[in-house]
Amino acid sequence: MRKHGIFGAAALCVLLLWGIFCPPAGAAVLSTPEAAGGADSVYVAGNPDWYPIEYYDPDTGCYEGVLPELLERVGEKTGLNFTYIRAGEEDQRLRLARNGQVELVSGCTPDDPVLGEAGVTASGAVLTVPQEGGELEVCFAYTKIAGDGLTAAVEGALGELSRQETAGIAVSFLMERPESAYPAWLFPAGAAAALLLLAVIAVLAVRLRRYQKAAGQDRRFDPVTGIGNKAYFTERFEKFIPDQYRGLYCVVFIGFDIARVNQYYGETEAEEQLHFAANELLLGTADNEIAARVSGGGFAVARPSSGEQEAGAWTETLLERLNRYTEKYGKDYRPDFHAGIYMLQPSDRDCETVLFNVRQGYQRALAGNTAFAFSRPELLRQESEKLELKKQTLEAVQNREFRMFLQFVVRGKSGGIVSAEALSRWDHPQKGLLHPGSYIELMESEKTIAELDFYIFEEACRQLEHWQKQGRKLSISCNFTRITIDHESFIPQLKRIADRYFFERSSLVIEITEDTMENNKETAFANVSRCKALGFRIALDDTGSGYTSFSDLRDYPIDIVKIDRSILNAAVNDRGIALLKGMIALAHSLQMEVLCEGVETAAQADLLRRLECDYLQGYYFYRALPKEEADRLLDTRDRHAEA
Repeated sequence: MRKHGIFGAAALCVLLLWGIFCPPAGAAVLSTPEAAGGADSVYVAGNPDWYPIEYYDPDTGCYEGVLPELLERVGEKTGLNFTYIRAGEEDQRLRLARNGQVELVSGCTPDDPVLGEAGVTASGAVLTVPQEGGELEVCFAYTKIAGDGLTAAVEGALGELSRQETAGIAVSFLMERPESAYPAWLFPAGAAAALLLLAVIAVLAVRLRRYQKAAGQDRRFDPVTGIGNKAYFTERFEKFIPDQYRGLYCVVFIGFDIARVNQYYGETEAEEQLHFAANELLLGTADNEIAARVSGGGFAVARPSSGEQEAGAWTETLLERLNRYTEKYGKDYRPDFHAGIYMLQPSDRDCETVLFNVRQGYQRALAGNTAFAFSRPELLRQESEKLELKKQTLEAVQNREFRMFLQFVVRGKSGGIVSAEALSRWDHPQKGLLHPGSYIELMESEKTIAELDFYIFEEACRQLEHWQKQGRKLSISCNFTRITIDHESFIPQLKRIADRYFFERSSLVIEITEDTMENNKETAFANVSRCKALGFRIALDDTGSGYTSFSDLRDYPIDIVKIDRSILNAAVNDRGIALLKGMIALAHSLQMEVLCEGVETAAQADLLRRLECDYLQGYYFYRALPKEEADRLLDTRDRHAEA
């Protein structure tokens, strides 16, 4: 008997260890505070306060205990997903069962009042707990919407669970409470010691399964909203949309600016908005559709569609519901959801590519401030070209494909050339000469913009040395993006380049933009001050287009204020002229010189002279020229002056 008992125990240990290291692929047991879970879930109403049988853990936002673990085992055996809905600290079993919102009621006893009032059917006992004067049976119960098939599947799986597995689950939770002893109800008479040993071994399996379950949920489900995440969407997209019908589906990407909501309204508000959006998506999608959160503020839906007209109408309806968030919850701002739509092609099997494609429509909708936009072939071709350019930018700097152009600046009173602004152009091997608008943003996103900034800076230093040797007393201004100035190596690299060339340091002007001072004030102020200490002059570019405060003008060591062309273009009436005049006067009162850019007409030039603007720049005087042509123009001017 003893030998058989040892071999039996050993066999069971082997089975348990097999379960630890080779667990069967199972479905999930989830919790959601919403009124609904995933479309493929069995909904469960739980008992929130019956430790360790079943209880709600507010730290994890999930139901824990013996019964949820048993449902996990049932899911592994049957492939069912179980979702505790309306998860929280209040007992809502009666209401959920009576309203027909759940198939399963958990944490019951045969004489539980919930059973009678809700009209549900109790299962057989899954646990027997001793109590004064007898024993207490713990069971599940099935509501009227459960169906015979579900009931049979759950009961069959529960019947296959051994007493040892059930004991191991219970001991796992009791071991986490040092004050708890192992209760007698875990151990049938005559086998207490052996069963305790096996139960403790089973604890290892239970705990490991719990961690594996949590990891699995992290991979497939979004912890904030409770719906599927990108991994979930990818899995379903690639496995459950039939190839022969793929061309009859569309993918819709819906999103809002979550970074802005976080910044101005806080993370709690952002999470509330995510919950709202997820719930609206679940309400608006059918069983044959896939909905998931695939990015910070972005959701994706894959659904059958008869064409662009139907897809657009469905998306418009969904956006109307989402953008009613403000009035529905009394918020003081509009969430401003937008969407992109991509009609699938029969060959679209790679989910990553599809999500990239549909996001292009979303980005187009954002840029155009429209509700939604389609990701059509022409748009995707343009985006593909941008992506290819982005990959080529760093190599282009290394191959010296960028060229420095110079746009001359004239003195306001005399009209004589006094300086030039250094600009870049990309001499692309296949596309020809590209203007900054086609590559600057790409280089900023690719983090290669600093290489271009320093490349043009060195070209400017070389040009100043050349002019100084010729006896020309001209200055050059160089633009540096916020990304470059914010970097810790900005000053050392700037000094290292400048030290290679011989020129008067005050003839080089470092241009900064208003967003440089707004983004990282301490770093910007320190680096700009160091530039000034190195002998360079400082210009504030695009003044009037951003958020410069009077204190910034007071505190920063600014020599030149460059007024944005939008201020000049608006100076067509008394108020516009008064604003321009006031900005010039303010700069002069702070001992700063003023340059106005974007001068394109004689009338604008005359106005600026009357307002005593120091320097003028624009197409009315000179266009941007390659540095070689700029030198020839200066030579020609000098010859005419001599004549």
